[in-house]
Amino acid sequence: MENTLVDKNKIPFYSINFSGVRGKGFLQWLQLPFTLSISILQSIKALRAEKPNFVIIMGGYIGIPIAIASKLLGIHIIVHEQNAIPGLANKVISFFANQIFSGFENSLKKAEVIGNPIRSSISNIKKPQQRFKNKIGPLNILILGGSLGASSFNRLLPPILNNFNSKQISVIHQSGLKHYEELNRIYKNLAIDTSKENPTWLLSIEKFIFDIEKKYEWADVVIARSGALTVSEFIEAGIASILIPFPYAVDNHQYYNAKILEDKKAAYIVNENEIEIKILQILLNLKRHECFFMALKAQENKLSSNVTQKIYTYCEEIINEK
Repeated sequence: MENTLVDKNKIPFYSINFSGVRGKGFLQWLQLPFTLSISILQSIKALRAEKPNFVIIMGGYIGIPIAIASKLLGIHIIVHEQNAIPGLANKVISFFANQIFSGFENSLKKAEVIGNPIRSSISNIKKPQQRFKNKIGPLNILILGGSLGASSFNRLLPPILNNFNSKQISVIHQSGLKHYEELNRIYKNLAIDTSKENPTWLLSIEKFIFDIEKKYEWADVVIARSGALTVSEFIEAGIASILIPFPYAVDNHQYYNAKILEDKKAAYIVNENEIEIKILQILLNLKRHECFFMALKAQENKLSSNVTQKIYTYCEEIINEK
């Protein structure tokens, strides 16, 4: 996915041969000094080619060799932790980083909470008051499984939605690039099972959504994972949501991200093993006016959306001090 996006936008891309070790067994830990040394050398080569004044690390195991290489080369290191629970890599790097930012309140010491970077197209989405004004018709449901899709969403949600008719719901379901044909078959089989030529609701299946801001404006409620940027976008745009945290996320950080919206009464949290039990009940009771109030709650006490400008301003100040 990264390769596809950077190629499309002509962004220089360097591949570093390094992988995470948590939960991978003793052998991975035994090989760590060797693999880390190789990845640090690769990182040094990439940094020397680009000659940056700053390195901004947004989390993930790949940040560790880059951070060490930056420290060795005397490059200013900025850490930005996106999640409500900081990851191991950022915890380690924060001990020698020059500056620590975070998207949400978390346990990183000396972190300045500034929010997460959000595209201007998301910030410019119409406010909930405008989107919901005089809106009628079926409840618009947007299903997002992330760029690669979520197989459990594709498997479990269509039969649940099959309990509704076209007067009740309208659905856009993002399948993921590899699961488009499979999801089409699932919906088609449901339609055959109910002896109808077409599904009982208005349906659009999309491999990947490039115009997410338009889909957010269309949706009354979004069913999604609770990655940090997804939660931040829902806060920024004011989106009602049903959040299903990825159950294998390290330190269960997606649950704690989702909790930020649930505590605002802007989202329902449904654990993956509860999808079949809870989603139908939520949707049966969910009305558009409740989605509107959830959307308003999502935006309460939101941080400034101009996070990239804050980081840029910080970099400018450091350059001017030299």
